[in-house]
Amino acid sequence: MQNLKNKVTMTNIRDQFPALNRTYRGKQVVYFDGPGGTQMCQPAIQRMMDYIENGMANRDGLFATSEETEAILALARAEVAALINGYDDGVFFGANMTSLAYAISRMIARDWKAGEEILVTEMDHSANVDPWVQIAKEKGMTVQRIPVDVNSLKLDEAFIETMIHPKTRAVFLGLASNGVGTINNVKPYIEAAKTVGALTVIDAVQAVPHIAVDQKKLAADLVLGSGYKVFGPHIGFASMDPELFSNYKPYKLIPAHDEAPSSMETGTQNHEGIAAMIGVVEFIESLGEGESKRQRIVNAYELFEQHEQKMASFLKEELSKIEDIKLFTPASHILSTPIISFVIDGILSSKISKYLADEHSILVANGNFYAYQLANKLDVMKYDGWLRVGLSPYNTLEECERFIDALKKCIKINL
Repeated sequence: MQNLKNKVTMTNIRDQFPALNRTYRGKQVVYFDGPGGTQMCQPAIQRMMDYIENGMANRDGLFATSEETEAILALARAEVAALINGYDDGVFFGANMTSLAYAISRMIARDWKAGEEILVTEMDHSANVDPWVQIAKEKGMTVQRIPVDVNSLKLDEAFIETMIHPKTRAVFLGLASNGVGTINNVKPYIEAAKTVGALTVIDAVQAVPHIAVDQKKLAADLVLGSGYKVFGPHIGFASMDPELFSNYKPYKLIPAHDEAPSSMETGTQNHEGIAAMIGVVEFIESLGEGESKRQRIVNAYELFEQHEQKMASFLKEELSKIEDIKLFTPASHILSTPIISFVIDGILSSKISKYLADEHSILVANGNFYAYQLANKLDVMKYDGWLRVGLSPYNTLEECERFIDALKKCIKINL
């Protein structure tokens, strides 16, 4: 694999995303749908193609392609662990974050009992709510929900001491909201959970593309992510504290691997997708500086944040000037990812999304984005949900300006 160090910079980052060359209806496409899935970086594409072109194989074979597959899986675990400062002997993969959550829920709920409790939030994507809630209810357990303050768009920390207690078995938290961008202060909840022996599960899907997630610093038992939200393939990944594997017995085929983390992976995995995750981490690392891999990754995220927040600040300021727009973004003093969600009074978000795509080749999604509890609480479904601009490192200020101009035209014609 070509060494990317000193070859990729923030100034030529767009060159690493072939999809940015696409035109639609004669115009250069603007991808503002990153929260639903980013475009794939060239190093990830190359890693995937190298695996496919050099010969694919299943595991456990006594021949070269199978042994190479084993080596790729081991390297991918180590690279993903470096990405989130997790555990390379605790990383495992699956079809997507939702599928992983459902599989894990069956495993960790084996010994849950009626009368016990779990804790979820009103803010999270339903992939970090529904799997746990459904199985808890089957067990006759109580489900507590951490409320969202509708004014600050933050989780209400006043409830920590009363909602986490000896009956709490697990606490499920989103590190960053996919609906409004809030970066949640999950540390106090994790610390409180530790005092009662409750498991902590963190959905980092929306955080990993934008900030340097640190599982060990958070002391989170389990962190979940998605490759396709961070410049990679359509797979999910998880990192679990290896000391906890002995506490759980995964549902698996009898002949399948007994050792963790392989025991967590049902059936044949998407090996080419897993190979692509190596390229994702190589790409991010190539943008940063530092003496260690982790330092370079953290530095790269600092560059991401500077670039993305500059664009986000511009969009928030310009949108705030437009009459009838209601922004759903945290105040400037609250940490957030570069997600700008809003509605326009009198115009359905679905119509705006369609107009921007068809007339201006600007891709902006609308809906509740599976954060349906938050969407209902904020009463945005009467607009067909939010219109969500999601920025990525490959976006530009010029694209933001183009979006504002297109949106003003949309409002003028009064869809």
